Amino acid sequence: MRKKSQAALEYLLTYGWAILIVIIVGASLYALGVFSPGTWTGKRQTGFAQFQIVDWKLESEDGDNPGNLTVVFANRLGKTIEVDDIVATYKNKECRFNIAGFNLGPNTDRTESEDCESEWGTLAFRQSYTITLDFEYTDPDSGLSHVDSGTLFGSAE
Repeated sequence: MRKKSQAALEYLLTYGWAILIVIIVGASLYALGVFSPGTWTGKRQTGFAQFQIVDWKLESEDGDNPGNLTVVFANRLGKTIEVDDIVATYKNKECRFNIAGFNLGPNTDRTESEDCESEWGTLAFRQSYTITLDFEYTDPDSGLSHVDSGTLFGSAE
């Protein structure tokens, strides 16, 4: 009977150490951010037929302006348009840029920023996000209003 209990104890200790090592390695990888999708997702964009997104940044809670979204965009329509509104949506919560309508010439870049912290809260450093961005603009030739939409993917910086 003594040999069986000694074998069972050795069996349990061997597996106990192995399980402990797996837990320590898993906790270390988690602490390094290996399991965070923001670590592996790069910045990319989709959509946007009339506007080109040159660059953008969403500041994390560690930044100087937490929740601040800055977008550098350009008019690729080929003629001057009037930008009426810019709306960014994250998790079904809208953040409207405080702009007073402006004309944007062809192939002209412009930078706009908005503090979206009150609508979205703050994101942790490297937390991934998906933001829908809508540009509402008017074609001065026809007087018709249009919306150009796209999606921004990235992680808070």
